[in-house]
Amino acid sequence: MRQNSTITYMRPFRLLLLIPLFFAVLTPSKASLNFVYADSIIQEAIADTIIPGAVFCVVDNHEIVYLQAYGNRRVCPEQELMTTNTIFDLASVSKPIGVGTAMLLLCAEGKANVNDFVAQYIPHYHSDVKIHHLMTHYSGLPAYMNATRLDSIFASRNISPDQYPNRMIDTIARCKRPSAVGEKYRYSCLNFISLQRVVESIVGMDINSYLRSTLYADLGVNMGWLPDSTLLDCIAPTECQQDNCLHSEVHDPLARVMMRGISGNAGVFATAQEVAKWAIWFMQLPPEVRENGCQAGLWTDTVSTSMGEQQRCRHTGYTGTSVTIMPQSGRVVVLLTNRVHPKDEHSLADLRRKLNDWLIP
Repeated sequence: MRQNSTITYMRPFRLLLLIPLFFAVLTPSKASLNFVYADSIIQEAIADTIIPGAVFCVVDNHEIVYLQAYGNRRVCPEQELMTTNTIFDLASVSKPIGVGTAMLLLCAEGKANVNDFVAQYIPHYHSDVKIHHLMTHYSGLPAYMNATRLDSIFASRNISPDQYPNRMIDTIARCKRPSAVGEKYRYSCLNFISLQRVVESIVGMDINSYLRSTLYADLGVNMGWLPDSTLLDCIAPTECQQDNCLHSEVHDPLARVMMRGISGNAGVFATAQEVAKWAIWFMQLPPEVRENGCQAGLWTDTVSTSMGEQQRCRHTGYTGTSVTIMPQSGRVVVLLTNRVHPKDEHSLADLRRKLNDWLIP
């Protein structure tokens, strides 16, 4: 139900939608999904050293029907087997699962509107940019900024690292834009770092505390930014830099260096089963809410299938993560890998293509 361009969607209804999640168990697939074929595709990528290992989770008819681990989560300095409870750095999959979801909830609860100007929430921000421009990557902002260069500039000005996030927002708010607002689609991490500050200005706390205390708690998942040190043994390391592999620290430089680990563009850590639970929740939203969510950082297109035209929401992450959602059929594929471990050398384009083709009937 729309009201002043804002969806009325209160917390009690969100809790009602969670009921089916407690009954989602590993059951035989009701569809003709050939898991042996999917397994072989992933095993082939491991054999070709494209990835050290992976966790694969499939949802069908809104239930988790398959959860499998392959290969190793660590290959240096020693090998360590992958397990289904492995926690991954989701990289850009953080966008829909994190800030995208937060904006969806705030708009649904009437606390924000996609047509609000961002300058209402971030002082001195580009005056013509609205929230929906950030969500759909039409703000005109640059795609990225060099974290090493910014770190050097801030350090030379004696700016304390704990002030980096605020200075990062100021830098984005005043930066030169390569194109005018609404003129060109340009996928930009800066859009979701900006959205993070919008969310935080509304809820009065950091995005990690907000989602962990609301939706993530409702879902019964432990995902979020800055994972607890007690979980270290379950976290898959990412890239090895010099003599040390990044481990429980976000791989993305802007998120790690400039945003101190809590960033709208990256930094959520989660298991495949936790991502699947979020996807089930997302698919069970009212259609008008879900459609808005598909624009909240989820790449959306329509594909022709044996069941007719279907909406597909999909997002990938640089570290080797991906989630593909088909709300009409209740299907989801979650593939989590740490392809940048030990080195950032290989592309997952072929593996992702094969799995997405396999998913679509």
